[in-house]
Amino acid sequence: MATIQLGHTKVANRLISYCEKRAVEKEGVNTFPEVAKAQMKATREMWSKNNGIQAHHVIQSFKPGEITPAQANKIGLELAEKLAPGHEVMIYTHDDKEHIHNHIIINSVHPEDGRKYHAHGKEAIDKVREESDRLCKGRGLSIAENIKAG
Repeated sequence: MATIQLGHTKVANRLISYCEKRAVEKEGVNTFPEVAKAQMKATREMWSKNNGIQAHHVIQSFKPGEITPAQANKIGLELAEKLAPGHEVMIYTHDDKEHIHNHIIINSVHPEDGRKYHAHGKEAIDKVREESDRLCKGRGLSIAENIKAG
């Protein structure tokens, strides 16, 4: 069953490094895996917004044996495009646990207008969960039932 966790970090490069090391699949939205760290930092610096929250972190986990890393990464990519239009986002898929899971890292600053991305509280996790569930159901994958946020 697909489940969602939502968080953020004040040190985006550390999170990206962790995710890169364990990734079996990786894909970017408005960035490329080879330059994501530097590009996201440059965007935050260009808008003088490198302090505070640097990135938002979504962990999307799937039922063991239900999906391949490539399929999971594709779902993560579609989720990222829906959640953060125009933002720089990296999707790292891991298989280092019993279940395959995505780490979706959203740069906190929009590259074109400097707007900060906001994803806090019950409303944010509900939105992420609903979109993830929609994508999973559309592929015949199971979802977590009766989960309440925070």
